[in-house]
Amino acid sequence: MAIMETTLIYSIGFGALFLLLILRLPIYHFTKAACPLILELGDFPPIHAFVKFIHRLTSEHLIYPTILRRGKYIGRWSRSDTLLLLVYFAINISCILVPLPDIDQVCRRSGTLSVVNLLLVFAAPHLSFLADLLGLSLHSCRRFHASAGSAAFLLAVCHAIFAAVAQKKLDLEKPRDLFALIAIVSLCAQLIPLALRQFNYEIALRTHQLLAFVFAYAIWRHIPPEGFFPRIYLYIGAGLFLVTCVTLSLLAFYRNNLGLSRARISYDLHTIKVRVHLRKPLKVEAGQYINLWVPGASLWSFAQTHPFAVTSWSNEPQDHLDLFIEPGGGFTKDLFGLSDYGPTTSIVFFSGPHGKQLPIHEYENIVMMATGFGIAAHLPYLRKLIHDHHSHKSPIRRIHLVWQMKQLDVGIAAEQLLNEALAEDKLDGDYILRISLYSESEDICETPFGSRATVYRGKIPLRTVFQTEIAEWRPKSRTVISVSADGAFRDDMVALLREFPHSNINLAHTEYQPL
Repeated sequence: MAIMETTLIYSIGFGALFLLLILRLPIYHFTKAACPLILELGDFPPIHAFVKFIHRLTSEHLIYPTILRRGKYIGRWSRSDTLLLLVYFAINISCILVPLPDIDQVCRRSGTLSVVNLLLVFAAPHLSFLADLLGLSLHSCRRFHASAGSAAFLLAVCHAIFAAVAQKKLDLEKPRDLFALIAIVSLCAQLIPLALRQFNYEIALRTHQLLAFVFAYAIWRHIPPEGFFPRIYLYIGAGLFLVTCVTLSLLAFYRNNLGLSRARISYDLHTIKVRVHLRKPLKVEAGQYINLWVPGASLWSFAQTHPFAVTSWSNEPQDHLDLFIEPGGGFTKDLFGLSDYGPTTSIVFFSGPHGKQLPIHEYENIVMMATGFGIAAHLPYLRKLIHDHHSHKSPIRRIHLVWQMKQLDVGIAAEQLLNEALAEDKLDGDYILRISLYSESEDICETPFGSRATVYRGKIPLRTVFQTEIAEWRPKSRTVISVSADGAFRDDMVALLREFPHSNINLAHTEYQPL
């Protein structure tokens, strides 16, 4: 019984955490409807001050400090990211070593824990849907997915090593040993899509998924049929995957009104613009995105979907969705090919909207930082924030959009969208929006851009912009910096905020982040 206790306790805790994340939002909405006084306690001055103090302390000592710098294959790891990963691995190691085991027990426990950790990896057919289910950002969900996969890989390798020590010989004529070898080979082969993704993301993704299913099948054949554990974990994982597949499919067909939508695709000024005409109106929150399927884009596009930020926003359900897309390789190259000779129309299918809206409407001062096509993530927030300000639904006093681009063409492509936001901003003569554009083009000097916007030459002087903003804010007012920018810019932003630990500023990252 002791052999099963640690792995069983771990699996129960793992499942409880998974369930808690799923039920977090329903519990919040139920509490808000049934007993709103409980939530209002958070506004009680001593509690609010304590929460603010803890948040500042956490940001200063855990979130902003960098342990591992951004590289080609990995993102930035903060002190909090590293600490959580170490705790996660330490719990797995403890479940193997406590109580003190022999070789057979280490082999069984590591194999069982590997299967349990894989439940998160196979929890849903798409990470976007899993992120929605757990109430997490797509970035956090990707990191959990990678961490769980890495833990499962290391545990499987540990299981294989100790099994080899105990068994001393691998008999490939036995199906159990044969599929054990297939499982390990398919796991090690996951390094192939990791290297491929820099060249062709779609092929790398499908290779990754194919190898994952080969591994799952090999594990199912490797586990002995007798006994309740650990085979029950495979049944739970298969059931969870099936339920999420069916749920995602039903939601997608419902939002597409049981058919295919049509989209107008055009290319102008190094920008792909897509307008998806919906078969039924759809409510999309600011900052959300859709996964778009365009089967006619190329020969292999029938097997590809791609996430795109929705740039249009309305307080009511929309009958169309606008996308502002950076042309590149893979799927976006296929979209460019469709519109190379002029605007075209194509049948499309989408899932979503996915993602969650940032609560930046709760702040008085909002600074939006964008580089390149990161502007796409900010456009719907601009429309919403200005609407909320004029409707007196938000305490917003100032919005400053700061956008850096390599070529002015992208800015010209977005000029109409920015001017629409500026036009809404002056409905009652109360201006709250200011726009500063920075272009890296050599032939640019300081010049007006549209109405109430200015183009400057060079890169964003982060420190100067930051200090100027602080000087103009009302004392003790709440401020948020919303960022949709490349990795290097985001790292510079975090490093700068570390120098102002008591500035009452929060940092928020949009769902879409340009590469």
